[in-house]
Amino acid sequence: MSRKTLLLMRHAKSSWSHAVGDHDRPLNDRGTRDAPRMGARLEASGLVPDCVLASTAVRARTTAELVCSGWSVNRSPQLMDSLYLPSTDDIVEAAACHGGTADCVLVVAHNPGVTEAIRSITRADERVPTATVAVIDFDLAHWSDLLIDAHGTLRCVFRPKDSDNMGKSR
Repeated sequence: MSRKTLLLMRHAKSSWSHAVGDHDRPLNDRGTRDAPRMGARLEASGLVPDCVLASTAVRARTTAELVCSGWSVNRSPQLMDSLYLPSTDDIVEAAACHGGTADCVLVVAHNPGVTEAIRSITRADERVPTATVAVIDFDLAHWSDLLIDAHGTLRCVFRPKDSDNMGKSR
């Protein structure tokens, strides 16, 4: 067994002031500011993922791109239709099927799916405002093992308004 880490992120704050459908809503100013800050917090904590998966929705895709933009390594999000308004099973399946040999995978998706997945996977009841990242550890040989047992340990939660750079540890 080895440790695998899932970074489960709710997209940054989106705008409701555009006359577009839900899938095409962009980030607002706060979201555009918070997403790269969260990326910097992840890197400062040694949590730059090997694999980035994101919903195809504009707000999630842009969040993932902004999170990745400031890292010292180049990462590009893989966009997945199944992560748009996902269930827990959709999130687990995305990591299980696309995590490959990665030790750390970032999934950027939407609520209520993100909150429900954190609760289902870790049994923790966490508040998940926009741009929040939950750090979940698993003892797995392969990501595909999540399809058999998707239970992990919540290491910490990073929220945009946290005053420290380490997030709230469990």
